[in-house]
Amino acid sequence: MVGYLFVKVFQQITINKKQLTKFMDELIKTFHIDWKLLIAQLVNFGIVLFVLYKFAIKPISKTMDKRTKEIEKSLNDAKKIEENLAKIGQEREATILSAKREAQEIIEKSRKQGQVHGQQIVEEAKGEVQTIISAAKEQIAQEKNQTLKEIKSEVGGLVVAAVTKILEKTSSKKIDEELVSEALREVKRG
Repeated sequence: MVGYLFVKVFQQITINKKQLTKFMDELIKTFHIDWKLLIAQLVNFGIVLFVLYKFAIKPISKTMDKRTKEIEKSLNDAKKIEENLAKIGQEREATILSAKREAQEIIEKSRKQGQVHGQQIVEEAKGEVQTIISAAKEQIAQEKNQTLKEIKSEVGGLVVAAVTKILEKTSSKKIDEELVSEALREVKRG
């Protein structure tokens, strides 16, 4: 029915003004349009629109703007955090590499010091061994000299005793005493 009316309206517009006015009056009567009521409805609609704007749309708009700003701030903060994490990751890698280098240097220094210390210990041990060997040689030489002196004195005593026994059996006392004292002198000298 509404479509039919619109077609009729367009046909009537072309006819003339009087007919148009008549048609509008019929239309108003058909739809029961009251100008006073229409204006009151427009005022009511304006008031409702104003109230909605003031108490609903404006606060919602502020809240949405605030949330938009918070979301943008959160995104910026997330981007900064991501950049900081990347920077921290790079710094951590650099620190790890530096620590590895320092550890390698410390190990190398320790190895060199160990070698030097080992060489010092070997040299000290060689010196101690030389000292012990020298002391042992001296002790052996002293013991040898002491033993030779003891052997000479014992041999001298044995020789004297043996010569005395031999001479007792074969010769006179005076000759014997001279031979014994001469043998003793030779043993003491040599």
